[in-house]
This record gives sequence, structure tokens and C-alpha cells, in this order.
Amino acid sequence: MLYTDLQYFGTIDFIKTLLKNAQVNYDIQAPFTKMSFKNRMVILSAQGPLNLTIPIIGGREQKIPIQEILIDYTTPWRAQHFKALCTAYKRSPYFEYYEQSLSNLYTQQHDKLIDFLLACQEWLRMQIKANWTTSLITNSKEQGIDRNEKYFSPWLPKNYQQSVIVPKYQQVFEDKIGFVNNACIVDMLFCCGGKELKQLLS
Repeated sequence: MLYTDLQYFGTIDFIKTLLKNAQVNYDIQAPFTKMSFKNRMVILSAQGPLNLTIPIIGGREQKIPIQEILIDYTTPWRAQHFKALCTAYKRSPYFEYYEQSLSNLYTQQHDKLIDFLLACQEWLRMQIKANWTTSLITNSKEQGIDRNEKYFSPWLPKNYQQSVIVPKYQQVFEDKIGFVNNACIVDMLFCCGGKELKQLLS
């Protein structure tokens, strides 16, 4: 069992941790933290790592629980994120197999950030045929969860490449920018396919 925070798809290292658990409990009472992967992911472009951030109402300085964070739709971020993914991965071996369902994911409009993050996690779980089940934790004590056992991923947008336990695989722009360690899990998915990804991380 794992008790942790939600991420926007998540880094490769984060998903590797999830794959080790049959039950994943997400803390949705945790305060939103800026400069985290809760509303950001890093994909790889021809120019290097590219940050894609989900805008939120009220800005990133908020300390309210993540379950109360609302998505800001005053900018077309969904179309921008999907276009960036298409541009970055149209040459990858497996992107075409996931493109339509990914497009469907980005056409959905969720008011709350956690609802979109959960949709992303479920989409990913289905693509890699992961076996974990999820639950949402609003009160750890009442739900029998020890807060001291919560897993905090050490990797943030500022240091994610320092992870050294992620296996290497062929990336789209590796000949231009070199291998980039521990990017968003979708990079590995589009380059390796769900079956090989699961084998590499298991």
C-alpha cells in the first residue's frame, strides 16, 4: 500500500513507485505546493525539456487543500498541452496508438484540479495495464492511514533529472539533446509502449 500525493501523470520514478503497490491512496487534503508536479509535467522537445503547467485559479501561492484547487480556463491550456505532446512525440514509435484517447482526455473539462489529475492517472493505468487500485484520503486518522508513512517523492521540477534509478530507453530527441533522465512517464510510454514500459519498471 502506498500513501502519497497526486501528480500530473507523474515522473518515471514516481510511476515506478506506484507499480510496486497494489493499493495507492492519494492524499487530497494535502496543501497545494508550488514548483511541484501536482500541476506540472516535463516532456522532451527538440529544444530540450519543456514544462507544461496547468494554470490554477488564485495562483500558485495558495496553501489550501489540493481537493479545493480550481483549474483556470481563461487560457486554452488543454489545447496547448495536447499540441505540445503531438509536436514532441509524433515521431515516437507508439504515440499514434495513444493519440485518440489522449485527445479525448484533453477535451474533458474538469473544474477541480484533482479530478483532472485522477483522470490522467486512470488513463495511464489503463495504457500500461497496471494493477493498482486507488482511493482518496480526506482524513487519514479516520481512514486508518498513518500520516508518518506518507511517501513524498524527492523529485521536483528543479531536480528530477538527479534520479539515477530510472532505466535508459531510446528517446525521440536523444541525438540532439542527449538522454534526459526521469522525465514525465508519457515520454517513456510513447517511446517504449505500455508493455515494455511496465517490464522496464517492474
